[in-house]
Amino acid sequence: RGSMRAGAMLWSCGRPVGGGIVAQRSIHALSKTTAAARSKLASAPREFPLGKGTSDGSVRRMSTSARTDGFHEALPRRDLVAPAIALGIWGFSWWGAEEGRVQPAVDAIDLNTNPDANPTPKQMLGHFWPFIAGTFVMLFESVACKFAQTADMKWLCTTAINDDFKALTALGLLMAPAEHSPAFVRAIVEQGTMERVKQIFQIYKTLPRDQHDDVLTNACMLAAKVAAQPDLRQHGLSVSDFAWMIPDTKAYSYAPYGVEGLAHLWQSDVRILLKSGGLDRLGALSDGTLLQPRVAGATVVDRELAGRLLGRICEQRESILDEARQLEAQLIEEERQTGPKVTKRTIWQATGVYRGETELELLRRERHLQLASVQQGSMWLQSRTYPAQTIIETYGAVINVASAALLGFAYGSVRAYFRGWSQDVTPSVCRELSMYVGKRTMFGAALLVATFEAAPLIKKMVLEQLGKEEVKSYQQEGALEQLICIDAAYVGALALINFCFPFVLLPVALNPTQLILPPADCDFPRSQKRANSQ
Repeated sequence: RGSMRAGAMLWSCGRPVGGGIVAQRSIHALSKTTAAARSKLASAPREFPLGKGTSDGSVRRMSTSARTDGFHEALPRRDLVAPAIALGIWGFSWWGAEEGRVQPAVDAIDLNTNPDANPTPKQMLGHFWPFIAGTFVMLFESVACKFAQTADMKWLCTTAINDDFKALTALGLLMAPAEHSPAFVRAIVEQGTMERVKQIFQIYKTLPRDQHDDVLTNACMLAAKVAAQPDLRQHGLSVSDFAWMIPDTKAYSYAPYGVEGLAHLWQSDVRILLKSGGLDRLGALSDGTLLQPRVAGATVVDRELAGRLLGRICEQRESILDEARQLEAQLIEEERQTGPKVTKRTIWQATGVYRGETELELLRRERHLQLASVQQGSMWLQSRTYPAQTIIETYGAVINVASAALLGFAYGSVRAYFRGWSQDVTPSVCRELSMYVGKRTMFGAALLVATFEAAPLIKKMVLEQLGKEEVKSYQQEGALEQLICIDAAYVGALALINFCFPFVLLPVALNPTQLILPPADCDFPRSQKRANSQ
C-alpha cells in the first residue's frame, strides 16, 4: 500500500520526476509486484483458527499432524488410581476376614454407657469401624463367603448377638452384606440367629416408636431378606409384623423393609393383611406429592415400593374384595355373639390405659380394631387403583443411565475447561477441550452404569455358557472360586472403563437418581402381567 501511495504522489506531481509517462510506468511496475506477492501468499499453506477447516477442507481436530496449541497436553491422563484403591480394599477385606481377627476387635470395643458424657475417640472408633467393615464385606461377596466359614462368624451369630452390649456391633457387621447377598442371609439363618432377631423385634414393639434405633432397623432388614427366600420363611416374621413396620403417621427407617416383607408374604394369608390394616397403611404411605407426602418422613423409595406392592394387590382386586366381605361378616358375627360392649370402668381406661382388662375385653377391643381395618381396606380397594408397574420400575434403568450421562457431560466439560485454563491454553482451545472431554465422559458414565445395570443378566448368561449354577449357598462346591472370579470381573470392568474414560467415577457416584431408585438387590415380586408377557 505504501508503494501505491508513493506512485499516486508521483502521478499527481508528474513533472518533478520526468513527466506523466514516468509516473505511469512506475505505477504499472508496482501493480505487477503486488500481484506477484498476492499469488505467492495464496499458494502458501494457511493456518486457521480453532475449529475451522484446513486448506484441504478437513477439520483440524481430525488432522494427523501434531498440534502445538496445548490441546493434547491438556487432555486428562489415564487413571489407574481408582482400580488400585479397589484392589487395595479387596485385599484389606480379605485380610480382615481371616480366622481370629473379628472377635478380638469386637471384644476390645469400649461402649459409651453414659448418655450425658461425650464419647472418647476410642468409643467413636468402636462405633464406626463395624459399619465400615460390613460395607467392605458387602462390596466383595467372595470376602463374605470366606468370612461366613470362619469361627468368628459363628461367634457373632450366637454369642455376640445374644449379648445386650455386643448385639449392636454384631448386627452392624452382619447386616450390610446380608442386605446384598441371599447366600449370606442363608448362612446367618443356618447359625440359628433368627430366634434372637425375633426376640429383639418383639422387645422393640413394646417401646414407643421414637425410641427405636438402628438395632430394630437391622433386625427388620434381615427379616425382610429372610422372607424373600421361600424355604427360610418359617424362621422369619409374620404378615402382621411386617404390617406393623409401616405406621400410618410417620415413616421410620424400617418402613421399606416392612413393604418388602409384605410383598413376599401377603398372598400367603390375605385375611391377616386385611385385619392388620396393611392395605390402609400402604395407601397412606404411597399418597401425597414428592415434597408433601401424606405420611411424614416418607422417602421417595418408601412411596415407590408401596406403589409397586399396591399395583400387585390391585391385580387381584376382586378376589381380595370377596375375602374382605367374608371376613367382615365373620367379625361382625363374632362381635354380636360376645354381647354388648362394656363401658370403661376406671379413669385409666377412659384415658386410653388398658391395664386390668379381662381377656374378654381385650379380645373385644382387638376384634373391633380388626373390623375397622377390614372396612377401611375394602373402601380403599374399591375407590383407588394403581398400575401393575410404576414408571420408575419400568424405565428406572434408562433413567439411571441418562442421568449419569448428563451429569458426566456437565462434570467432564467443566473440569476439562478449567484444566486447560490452568495450563495457560487459549480460550478457544479450552472450549474445544471442554466439549470433547464432556462428550467422552458422558459416554463413559453411561457405559459404566449400563454395565452394572446389566451385570446380573450378563452373569447369568456367562454361568449358563459355562454350565454352572449361581451361588445360592456358600456350601456349594466351588462357591468361593466363582465369587472370586465375579469380583475380579467387577473390578476389571471398573478399571477398564475408568482407564478409557477418565472423570467418570465421580459423576456416577454422585448420580442423584440413586436416591429415587430402590436398590437393585431388592428382590421384589414381579407383576402377573409382566410375568405372563415374558
